[in-house]
Amino acid sequence: MSRYKSEQTAYSSLKKKYVPLWQLDTNTVTVTHFNLNTLTTESKTYSTDFIRYHLHFSDSKYPDRLRRLVNEGKIIQYLDDMELKVSEAISSQVALWKQTDECYQKSVLSGDVEKMLGLENCFGYMAREAVFECMVYI
Repeated sequence: MSRYKSEQTAYSSLKKKYVPLWQLDTNTVTVTHFNLNTLTTESKTYSTDFIRYHLHFSDSKYPDRLRRLVNEGKIIQYLDDMELKVSEAISSQVALWKQTDECYQKSVLSGDVEKMLGLENCFGYMAREAVFECMVYI
């Protein structure tokens, strides 16, 4: 069962009852929308770990914000925007470290692929830690 449901409902002839226009299930990280034009239910499930972390954090700390986003029908836009911005921030930080890290530059010049990949993984984890604190756990 969904944790957050919009107050606005519409009649579903398939279910033969009124259903919420928007629903958010924080456990399955799924947003469900009843489309008034097609009278069908559409679902979008997010697979990135940071969306899951953000939803669980927001559910425990800021449930009113989630409730408002679901009621206003802006939850998909909000989560899509967050997914894009967090991914871009992580990629940008990793690229910056790759350009400025002396060890990484030496491994590129020497063709040491194993060391390059190890450093790239390290950069990714470090970037995730910094970005999560600033963008996910808010």
